[in-house]
Amino acid sequence: MKPLVSVIVPIYKTEDYLYRCLNSLRTQSFSAIEVLLVDDASPDRCGEICDEYAAKDSRFRAVHHSENKGLSAARNTGICMAICEWLMFVDSDDWVHVDFVKDSYKCVEKYNADIVVFNYSKIKNEDKAPRHKDSSISEGYITKEQAIDLLLETGFGTIAWNKLYRKNLFNDVRFPEGYLFEDVGTTYKLLYKADIVYYHNKVLYYQFDRQGSITKLKTEKALKDWFKLSMQRYGDILSWGIYPQDKLNVFLGIAVLKYCIKYNLYHLRKQTVQDPNYEFSLQTIRNMKDIPCKLTWRRKVLFLILKYEPDLLRLVQIPFLLKFGHNRKNA
Repeated sequence: MKPLVSVIVPIYKTEDYLYRCLNSLRTQSFSAIEVLLVDDASPDRCGEICDEYAAKDSRFRAVHHSENKGLSAARNTGICMAICEWLMFVDSDDWVHVDFVKDSYKCVEKYNADIVVFNYSKIKNEDKAPRHKDSSISEGYITKEQAIDLLLETGFGTIAWNKLYRKNLFNDVRFPEGYLFEDVGTTYKLLYKADIVYYHNKVLYYQFDRQGSITKLKTEKALKDWFKLSMQRYGDILSWGIYPQDKLNVFLGIAVLKYCIKYNLYHLRKQTVQDPNYEFSLQTIRNMKDIPCKLTWRRKVLFLILKYEPDLLRLVQIPFLLKFGHNRKNA
């Protein structure tokens, strides 16, 4: 049977989880798939496991990078190799529902969608029940504004792996290489290009929220990458004129506030903070007439401190700041 959907799996240092991931793909109820295993020069046994699956299942293809290039490059390799009209992504430490492909593809056939967005569950401990990810919308077609709401409000629309995409949407779009949080700089472009987006409110993906994953990185590079891509996204959406500017400004305020708080956490023992992103964020906060809605009382306090007396931020207790930093995983 000719494959209809290409599933791209970027792989690096996930030997302990890879069998579970690949078994969930091998046992899919929809068999017309190809699975592209992109080994990003993983130093463990991941490369051998990829070859093992490619040898025993003709639907699996393994490609090995000669050097580690990062998640974006691995996904981009998969996009270039894919032979199908439809693409899906799976992270190699996660796993998927048996109907992961079937249910998504049925939505394509029934609703003529260019992108199908579906629900997922987060698994923090394998011994505990999955935590269902609530969406702010109901099953059905998604407007451009609703799609951006998903991107900005919860991060639900930002992640790459809870979607089925028409491949030609990637004709002039690739994941930015050399960046962490690459989804932030990519998914919004695909949602903008899509004529029809459909939301399927069924859990088809299981995200293993483990220590060591990219989303758990708390480094200055991670923060700066996230901020640069977020500001790029803000500028593009603003220029497209498809989203109310007052709503967009709310999320701009939330983004610059997050940057200021987290950057201060990284520099608590330094006397001065000299960083263009920080200065831009601080000036943006100072220029905002109103406190952004959707902020908790804690964030409102921090917003006011930064607006009027930013030096006082260093006097606030560290746990107070840390709690802010953990409130939103995919801001």
